[in-house]
Amino acid sequence: MIRLIATDMDGTFLRDDKSYSEEFPQVYQKLKENNIRFMIASGNQYELLLSKFEPGIRDELIYLCENGTKVVYQGKCLYKNFLNKEDYLETIKILEQYDDCMIVVSGDHHAYISKKYEYKKDFINLFMKNVVFVDRYDDIDDDILKFSIAHFDDKILERTQAIAAQLNDKLKLVTTGHVWFDIFYKSVNKGTTLTYLLEMYNIDKSEAAAFGDEMNDYEMLKSVKYAYAMENAVDEVKTIAYEVVDSNENDGVIRKIKEILNSIEKL
Repeated sequence: MIRLIATDMDGTFLRDDKSYSEEFPQVYQKLKENNIRFMIASGNQYELLLSKFEPGIRDELIYLCENGTKVVYQGKCLYKNFLNKEDYLETIKILEQYDDCMIVVSGDHHAYISKKYEYKKDFINLFMKNVVFVDRYDDIDDDILKFSIAHFDDKILERTQAIAAQLNDKLKLVTTGHVWFDIFYKSVNKGTTLTYLLEMYNIDKSEAAAFGDEMNDYEMLKSVKYAYAMENAVDEVKTIAYEVVDSNENDGVIRKIKEILNSIEKL
């Protein structure tokens, strides 16, 4: 029987307009009644994820955020994995070669963005709530979890290949959508962190389900038995899926969870 469900947000739980199924509060209540933990597993910032859910629910969810580099539950940090200063400074030098990319330095306390992008506040607010605009990235005094980079043209493949070739062997680059890609340690991802949480809660991978659509969800789906790829997922994610479910636009996550709940209640 499934005891934990984890879901990505953008392109998975969320529709393209950033809304989600109106049925979720009722479905979540059913999950609670069946002692099934519900986890948000996203590349996004904790404060943004928290803001998506209504009071009474938001504080009960587990937030595996920043692509697995940080876990927060009931306002307390259960886990974090940050970059050492040498790797951080080396990567910043690489990224600053690309003037057409907006660099977001994801810290434990804030996200940091160059002041030259303050004019994009409306765009930025769609993806993060806790932002500090800075003059220089190398002056930041915080534990750095990862880098998120936004591009505003159609050259993401060319750009990511060029950047990835310059990173040191400890780091990896993954796409997280059509606009964003992230850089963080190879040793940490949504999958390794979900495995850590499963062990903490004494839940076997055969008792866990996960939903995703992009390559930053790949390891997470590999870490559970019930790996659900969205219909809109990239092909690499679909190939490892236990099942391909309906798209994010058609509330595929909620539809599948309702099926899971129905099968449990029939036992």
